[in-house]
Amino acid sequence: MTDFANIYSKYYKRIYNYLYGQFLHREIAEDVAGSVFLAAMENLECHGPAEGKEAPWLFAMARNMAVNYRLQARCRHEVSAWELPERPDKDSVQEQGTLESPSSLRTCRILEKLTAEERELLSLRYGLCLTNEEIGRLLGTSPNAVSHKFSRLLAKCRRIDEGK
Repeated sequence: MTDFANIYSKYYKRIYNYLYGQFLHREIAEDVAGSVFLAAMENLECHGPAEGKEAPWLFAMARNMAVNYRLQARCRHEVSAWELPERPDKDSVQEQGTLESPSSLRTCRILEKLTAEERELLSLRYGLCLTNEEIGRLLGTSPNAVSHKFSRLLAKCRRIDEGK
């Protein structure tokens, strides 16, 4: 079994970037990522993943915690910060050492126009580097359907970028 320090150093940036893609808000992504790794630390001994299976285990926790965060915000009948995308400033991006993909205004503009489901698909592919088969298993669909969704999503991103 892998120790927590190795899991944290290897996956924190990827989990954070996935969560940022979901919320488009740095503080919320940091809070939820912290919760993911706290849960991972608490469960590593009893329910931890097999060697080399850490990414799907952590992603499942991150995805569930993101859903729970949204549900809790709705139950409080608040306009939560996750509904209001922020544009990262250059200093915070360099200071964090994370948030590589959404660091440009161009990328942020595209992400802001995508649905949460579309941002999740991009995060799964580019943030966690999962295959169509792995994404399909997590989302309960076929790898072929994932491939088609991803192709349509990339076309949509190109249209947004071109201003169409």
